[in-house]
Amino acid sequence: MLESTPPAPEGAPAADTAPAPFSSLKEVLRRRDRVIGLVIVAIAFLLCLALSVWAKERSRPEKAEPPGPPTVEGVTGFPHSVDPVTTLQGARALTKRNLLRGIVMEGVRSDGTLDLSEGPGRARYSFQSPPGHGPQPHREPGTLPKRASCGKQNVQLRKEGLVAEPDLSDYPCAGLALEPLPEPQCSAKEIWRLARKRKVPKDGLAHLEYYRAKAGPAWRFEISGTHRFTIYGDCKRELHGAEAQGSVP
Repeated sequence: MLESTPPAPEGAPAADTAPAPFSSLKEVLRRRDRVIGLVIVAIAFLLCLALSVWAKERSRPEKAEPPGPPTVEGVTGFPHSVDPVTTLQGARALTKRNLLRGIVMEGVRSDGTLDLSEGPGRARYSFQSPPGHGPQPHREPGTLPKRASCGKQNVQLRKEGLVAEPDLSDYPCAGLALEPLPEPQCSAKEIWRLARKRKVPKDGLAHLEYYRAKAGPAWRFEISGTHRFTIYGDCKRELHGAEAQGSVP
């Protein structure tokens, strides 16, 4: 007769009846889950770090670049018969500032051109940016600027060609006069034609300005303080008194 196995005493722990291979599989799965969790945490950390670096770089203000060498590209009629108005597009290409604030021309002949090889022939193109745009003064990443800056950069037209001056990134905004000037509707030759109707001698060399007057875009013509008048930007209406006030920054 076979002897029966006596029952386990009451309260004694039950014997582990799970097969050994099953216990090992559970341990392997737990370790795998831990590794996957650590990988996910590491990837999330690296993504956050990369996002932080990207945001820091994006928050840096745009920097002004040093001006390049003189160029004659875009200079119409260089050097003896330069059209200072059509050369505006060449001047634009040398600056990051996109708002035209004015043009000052010296030594303009009656045919509307400049001789850059000798004499006083030259021009200055003035540009700015909307508040907070374009190259800005240096500041720590993540900090706000102390004031709104519009900056300023002049591009000179002289005997070497077009030359950009160093950008003035901390130049202040000019209040309500920030509306940019439109492209000139008149040429220097047309302004001279109006001067000839006023009996201005054609052998003179004129000082011309394209600027924003109180009345809007305007042209100012002057020869040595003896002949002077101001015309609205469409060259159809003469401006007088307060409506002609203004200058090129």
